[in-house]
Order: sequence, then structure tokens, then C-alpha cells
Amino acid sequence: MAKKDYDKTLFRLLSILTKLSNNECPTTKELAEEFNVSIRTIQKDIAERLCNFPITKDKQKRLIFFDGFSIRRTVLDEDELMFLNLALSQFDDVDDIDKIQQRIFQKLVHVQFSNPYFIKQDDIEDIDVDSPKIELLERLIKEHAVAILEFQETKKYVELYKITNYDGFWYIFGKDQSDNKIKTFLLSSVNKIISTDKYHSLSDNEINLLLNKTHSAFFADGSNFEVVVKVYPEIAHYFEKKEFLETQKIIQKYTDGSLEVSFQVSHDEDVDNIIKSWLPHIEVVKPERFRRKVINELKTYLQKIDYRTN
Repeated sequence: MAKKDYDKTLFRLLSILTKLSNNECPTTKELAEEFNVSIRTIQKDIAERLCNFPITKDKQKRLIFFDGFSIRRTVLDEDELMFLNLALSQFDDVDDIDKIQQRIFQKLVHVQFSNPYFIKQDDIEDIDVDSPKIELLERLIKEHAVAILEFQETKKYVELYKITNYDGFWYIFGKDQSDNKIKTFLLSSVNKIISTDKYHSLSDNEINLLLNKTHSAFFADGSNFEVVVKVYPEIAHYFEKKEFLETQKIIQKYTDGSLEVSFQVSHDEDVDNIIKSWLPHIEVVKPERFRRKVINELKTYLQKIDYRTN
């Protein structure tokens, strides 16, 4: 490797480590564009040149260090670690050098690799952000384009607004031009995305305001209604500390510690899982239609359980 190429590579590798240490969470595509190299080169950097560092990807395929690791907590600084890493890589023809390298780096890199926190994340569907399909979708969204989404048995003309995630699944959020309603389209069910010469005029701020009103993939355009629940004292502090939906409001506090909480939703499913996850310490007050629906579902469930036990 020529010295000029070596210097470029060293600078790129040090920059990648710095970005990861600063929690910038870059993608391979972003790094390739920044350093004017191919995605394959960045993949080789991670898989081979930086293989001794605890680098992984999050659910959005962004590069990160393993939880709890930081360059700043190692015995050596970034330059020293990189020098040692590159120096050891020159002895690939030595017997068992890979095992020796691994032992050295485990002692140096992991000496203070301990995380006192544990945060459990929900499972999120994998998404290949470097695939041609996603790259095209990202570009069309940035251009405020109208595209044709082809499904197995149909196709739709859609104003593309955002790629969204609800309950771990990825969706395309946009307006279906066939009925002029904003909807979500399951990304994995889209077989092909075809660009058109049409564009929409909705601004990014307007799109974000729409997204703030959505709580699930069952978002129904133009059908907002209020759900009021009574939260019993046993779990009231959770609702006081956290807004489970953007539209959550505490409308009354009772002397026994219970709360009356309201949500503005567009579909029953927006709040259905929240209610059921806190049973039996929560009660639907209104609308009556939704209250009866929850009661009937619970009755049906109990009847099935009783049937099986008998």
C-alpha cells in the first residue's frame, strides 16, 4: 500500500472510530459518501481492518459500538489502538497470529468494557437500508414524489411522506390517491416501487404534524375521536411519569390516587394494546361503543379459557 493510500486509510479508520465513540451511528452508505469510497470498502473496513473493535449494527442497520464500550475507556487512545491494530495485521503469515491478535485486543479493548445499564428494546423488523429498493424510496421521499407501489395483486399511486415503524414493523406513510386518504402501507408487502413525474406539495413540517397524530399502523385519516380511561391507583404513577401516546392528557386526579386520562385517536387499535396491557387496573369510560367492545372481548376470552379447563 502506497504511503498516500495508507494515510487516507488510516484517516478514514480513525474517523470511523471517532464517529462510533461519539455515538453518531453512521451507516455504511453515509461513510462511503463522506470518504468518497465504495460501500464495499467500508464493509471491508468494518469486517477486516476494524474487526478487533466491538462494532455491531442496531435495528436500523446503523453502525454502533456494543453497549457500554467507548474508545475513551480503553487503556490506549484511538491513535495507539489503530497503530497496534495495523501493526499486528502485518503478521498474517505467522502461525496462530489471529488468536494472538484476538487475545491482545480483548485485554486492551475490553479491560473496562462494563455497562451498569440494561435497556430492553422491542424487536424491530430488519430493514436493508443499503438495498436499491430502500435507496430509491428514500430519494423519492426527499423529492416529495408520487410513486407507484406495486403489491402482489394490485398497485397504488401514493404521495410518499415517510418510512415509519409501528410495533416493530416498517411501513410507508403516505396519501393513497385513489381515495385521497393518508394511510400506512406495509413495506415488506411492496414488491416494487416505480417513480413517476408527479410530486406533492406537502411540506416536511406538515408531514411531521400528521405523524404526531398517528399512534399505530391502523391510522385512519379524518376519523379522530376521544377515548377516556380511568387509571386505578396501582398504576397511576406510570401514566403521570410517561405519555403513552402523544395526545395523552390527564384530565382529572381523584383523592384515592386514580386518574382520568384522555387520548385522541383515529382507530381503536391506537389505544387498544395500551388498555389491555394494563388490565385489570384500567377501565374504559368512553366512548361506550369501545367500552362494550373491550368488555365483550374479555368475556369471549374467559369463556374460551373456561371451556378449555373444563
